[in-house]
Amino acid sequence: MQTLPLGRARRPAEPRATHRPPAPSRRAHNARTPRRRAFTLIELLVVIAIIALLIAILLPTLAGARNAAKATLDLANLRSLGQGLEMYASEEQSFPALRLPRGEVHENTGRPRARWQWSIGDYVGQPYTPRGGDEYDDFINGRNPIARIDNRVFMDPTHTLDDFIGDDGEVQALRNGSYGYNYHYLGNSRGEAPDGGPANYPVRDSRIFFPAETISFADTNGNQNKVRDRGIREHGYTIDPPRLDTDHNNAQSFAQDDGKSPADARHMGRANVAFLDGHANPMTLEEMGYIVLDRENNLVAHDAGDNSLWNGKNADKDATR
Repeated sequence: MQTLPLGRARRPAEPRATHRPPAPSRRAHNARTPRRRAFTLIELLVVIAIIALLIAILLPTLAGARNAAKATLDLANLRSLGQGLEMYASEEQSFPALRLPRGEVHENTGRPRARWQWSIGDYVGQPYTPRGGDEYDDFINGRNPIARIDNRVFMDPTHTLDDFIGDDGEVQALRNGSYGYNYHYLGNSRGEAPDGGPANYPVRDSRIFFPAETISFADTNGNQNKVRDRGIREHGYTIDPPRLDTDHNNAQSFAQDDGKSPADARHMGRANVAFLDGHANPMTLEEMGYIVLDRENNLVAHDAGDNSLWNGKNADKDATR
């Protein structure tokens, strides 16, 4: 039997509670909780004004980011075209014609008098593939209307097909396209030589001493007079250097008789430019050798400037400023 220590008595056990205290009534709880206050009209207008201000601040930033993304994609296109030209030159030991002379046909597609896009297309994918019998018939017979581009590497992402409408009112997605070729020094197939033959074609790659300093393709503006006066990009597939250089390449004229086709500084004040070694950079018109007369309208001097980055020599003793 267990004994308790002396001086300590067992305390009687406390009775267990058999019920909980009553909860306060809902009415009493609501009486202690303050009611939520709704927005006043003035507060609501202030919130709306703040949101509108934030949108106004952010919209230019978002537009700038969108434009920067398009410029980056455009630069990637130029780099691809430049690398395609590099592969063409490595295989052919020369550069493609601006447009094949009369009677010549592009072997891989059957396109007569094919422009430079088809030669480069052998390496980066063709810009256009005929769909159906009617399109194929137009294609192999050299008819011009090509109203789309199937390979987006030939199209600046800022352009739509409506940008490529020329003098005839039809979409000419390649003739009036996004990118121009430095044909004066690399493949001027026009009959401007003293003997009536091609002015400067074929051009052997051995004639280019500084490929990393020689422009191959660039964002082009088409005929600058027609772009300014009528809003059309006539002959956008060409790109003219700052000056004619008849002594070295027999060039008697620019892309069109009534105006040259310069680079187009359409991406944040710069044109994207590809070089013969395959690299590409954004450049100002001045960096390309042009003398700018009207920056807003992309207007350059008609026959003045520095051809150092165009002629393969990285120098121009006849440059004008």
